[in-house]
Amino acid sequence: MANPEVPEQSVPDLAIHHPTLPAVVAEKLRQLIIDGTFKPGTWLNERDLCEQLKISRTPLREAYRMLASDGLVALQPKRGAMVIELSADDVENIFDVLSVLEGLSVRSAAERATDAELAHIAQLHAQMRENYEKRDIRAYFAASMGTHIAINRAAHNPALTHAYDRLNLQVQALRYKSNFDSDEWTAAVADHEAFVQALMQRDGERAEALIRKHVGSKKAYNLRGRHAGAPGAS
Repeated sequence: MANPEVPEQSVPDLAIHHPTLPAVVAEKLRQLIIDGTFKPGTWLNERDLCEQLKISRTPLREAYRMLASDGLVALQPKRGAMVIELSADDVENIFDVLSVLEGLSVRSAAERATDAELAHIAQLHAQMRENYEKRDIRAYFAASMGTHIAINRAAHNPALTHAYDRLNLQVQALRYKSNFDSDEWTAAVADHEAFVQALMQRDGERAEALIRKHVGSKKAYNLRGRHAGAPGAS
């Protein structure tokens, strides 16, 4: 006997269309770490944060776990979460790897990016320049990092994106802080002008060399005055 026809079943929509509360809290804390409100070595006060953010301890603790996964905080039993303090060796090693990842990103983007993706990168770069002229560091940094991230996405390499995102998060606070040095900020803008122009011309080899030089200069700036193995020395 033929099997009875199986009725067609609709596939449930499993997509999460809105971020969960812990994710929103984690993003807020992430920004406060990046802009230096919570400095390296700071213990995050659970009671104060619950009061300030108007949340319970459960989403805050879940946010802590997300930040620990990002490599931004360290969790200790009965102590809570502490903003991670990178040693000079950490800074050198992370920027060295980022240099390779950003170089591969821009070289691949020169080959694989669509015209629309290049136009988006150019738009972010223009916003960055505009915010630099206004001396709006917060808006400048958002557009600057947006440019780097858009280049990475235009490489169309999920494995590269996964590796890049985690390492980049760990040094965003250092990259943000470097803009408070006027000379360093001006040099960074000039670097961006150069590697974005090379990318627009789809000159992958030149773009890679320029962006690696840019990341190398960030490493050098953040290593000044540090002693190898001394966390947070500056």
